[in-house]
Amino acid sequence: MLRYLARKLLWTAPVLFAATTCAFLVLHLIPGDPVNLMLSGRPASEKVRENLRAKLGLNRPLPEQYAHFVLHAARGDFGQSFATGQPVSQVIAQQLPASLQLAGSGFLIGVAGGLLLGIAAGLYPNTVIDGIAMFIALVGISMPGYWTAMLLIYVFGLRLGWVPIVGSGLPVLILPSIVFGSYAIGNLARLVRSSIIDVRGEDYIRTARAKGLPERRVVLRHALRNALFPVVAMMGLLLGLFIGGGVITETVFARQGVGALLVTSILTKDYPVVQALILLTTAAYVFANVLVDLLYGVLDPRVRYG
Repeated sequence: MLRYLARKLLWTAPVLFAATTCAFLVLHLIPGDPVNLMLSGRPASEKVRENLRAKLGLNRPLPEQYAHFVLHAARGDFGQSFATGQPVSQVIAQQLPASLQLAGSGFLIGVAGGLLLGIAAGLYPNTVIDGIAMFIALVGISMPGYWTAMLLIYVFGLRLGWVPIVGSGLPVLILPSIVFGSYAIGNLARLVRSSIIDVRGEDYIRTARAKGLPERRVVLRHALRNALFPVVAMMGLLLGLFIGGGVITETVFARQGVGALLVTSILTKDYPVVQALILLTTAAYVFANVLVDLLYGVLDPRVRYG
């Protein structure tokens, strides 16, 4: 298992390298001068602009700029933000806790809601319970995040006043977490339903029933455990998505976070911050998938890592 894990981690290097290269090239192909955006229209001589470009390292050839970023990023040094002059790691660290809170709460709501709806629909297919569960799942997948957010804000925040919309503390996380987790609820519910229906037709399920085991034990110990394999794979993808995908939710609810930071940094062409965020988001996806591979061995002892 350790050799398998080492090999998987070794394969993450080319993926991170490719993501970093694409981000660097795309950023420098986008029209616009970071120096002009930093000056915000303030008059400045060409000499001042050249000095500022030299200070930021923008006067060097692109291959040299790229090599400088890669070599320093490998040591955990992402440079300084063009906009604030602070170290990029410090800028991201200021926004990361808010994003992790939103991602964690949204992930829990999405997984819990998706599993409950999927199990209910899988145990009672083609019934009223199945119809209600799949309707909720369809709404979660189909409705855009910004529309769901505005609807929840209007109903539960403004009309009913049950939860605060802005501020600090756990109550403020309720509505953003529901919006963030609604997409996961829809996807997981449909996947769990189809997995349970497929597994319940297997021979070992009929054998368990023939032995006289209670239906609850047959479902929880035999059917559900084997139906979780595709679900675990999707949970790994959703985990990576949640870590770096809260742009819309953070914008609508006026929350700080790495998603809002990424949008702001792209608009201001803050190269170091954008490159660091893309690299960290890619790393989150990669390591989430490595974690999923390891969980397969936990769920099924028959799995052997070659």
